[in-house]
Amino acid sequence: MENTITLLEGLEIFQERNRKYFSTKTFSKQGEEFLRCHDIAHVVFGCDTSIIGEGLVKIWTTFGTTLSFWEVTRGYKEVQAFELARKFSLAHVAKNIFRLLFKIPKVIFYSKKMSKPWPFDNYSDYLKIPLSEIRKEFNINIVT
Repeated sequence: MENTITLLEGLEIFQERNRKYFSTKTFSKQGEEFLRCHDIAHVVFGCDTSIIGEGLVKIWTTFGTTLSFWEVTRGYKEVQAFELARKFSLAHVAKNIFRLLFKIPKVIFYSKKMSKPWPFDNYSDYLKIPLSEIRKEFNINIVT
């Protein structure tokens, strides 16, 4: 995703590209907000919606945001995110699981080098700021 776009523009692009993956289920207000924050995390940390991207955004959320491990777990449970993993084909999982496993330590390392944790559910002040500036401010290195 282009680094010169704002966080809000990045979110809009992310949602348009991934609309086919969005659940049609109705969630609680907390669940809906968690999903929006989760989508924002996808954009901030540069994660796609492949099994690798979904796995990495969970690691980034756990180690690189203001949420505690238990808050992360409750949030993903609230939106039944673990059930979404069933949407990945066996071939996709087999092809990518080891690539994901090798990237996890890198994400943890990078998250520990961040200058401060990303404010997971308090992002509104950053919506009009370019992604490049956000990543610089938080010292976020995108894992490719």
